[in-house]
Amino acid sequence: MSQPLDRSQSHEVLGNLDLDAGELWVDNPFHLPTLGENLSAYEQNRVFLNLQGTSFVDASFTSGANLDSDSRSVIAADFNNDGAQDLLVGSVGGGSIRLFLNRIPQGNAIEVTPMLPGGKATAIGARVTAAVGSGKVVRDLFPANGCLGQQPARIHIGLGNAAEADSITIRWPGGQSQQLGSVPTGSRVIIVKGDDPVIEPL
Repeated sequence: MSQPLDRSQSHEVLGNLDLDAGELWVDNPFHLPTLGENLSAYEQNRVFLNLQGTSFVDASFTSGANLDSDSRSVIAADFNNDGAQDLLVGSVGGGSIRLFLNRIPQGNAIEVTPMLPGGKATAIGARVTAAVGSGKVVRDLFPANGCLGQQPARIHIGLGNAAEADSITIRWPGGQSQQLGSVPTGSRVIIVKGDDPVIEPL
C-alpha cells in the first residue's frame, strides 16, 4: 500500500502460488471478506496444566477451551474475584469472546497492584518478588498480552500451601526498591510508591 489506509491500492501477485497447499493472493487485503477468502486456520487451542513446576498435563479437552475458532488473544485474570486465574479468549473465526472460569482447586495466592505516586496510574514494568520459605516468586507487571489483548494491571502470585508471603519486595520502574512485611494469603495488596500498602481480602 502506498498510503496508510488507502483502500483503493492493489498489488500484483509476487510469484507462483501453491494452490494445493492453500496459498492465495488478494490484490487488496480489504477485499478479503467480499471475495470469500479466509485467513483463519481453525487450529485447536491447547491448555496445559502445570503440575507443581515439574511437568505439564494436556487439559485442553477437559477445560473445554479446545476451540477451533482461530483464537488470537487470551487474557489470564481473576474475573470473578475468587483468587483463581480465569481465561478470556478472543477469536477471529469463532464469533463471540469466551470466558472460561477456573474451577480447579486452588492453592493459596495473593494479588498485588503497584501504582505510581498519586495512585492514579499503575506502575507498568514494576517487578514484584514474594519470599516464601526458602524460595521466591518473581512477577513483572506487563498487562499488554497477545494479539490486541490486555489483562488487568494486577499481579497474581500463587503461594502453594504457604499461609503467607514472608515479605514482598517491589522494584519500581525507576529502579528504586520498596519492601513490605509479611502478607497473608487471600489478600489483595494495593501499594502506591513510597506509601504504606493497603491490604484487603480477595
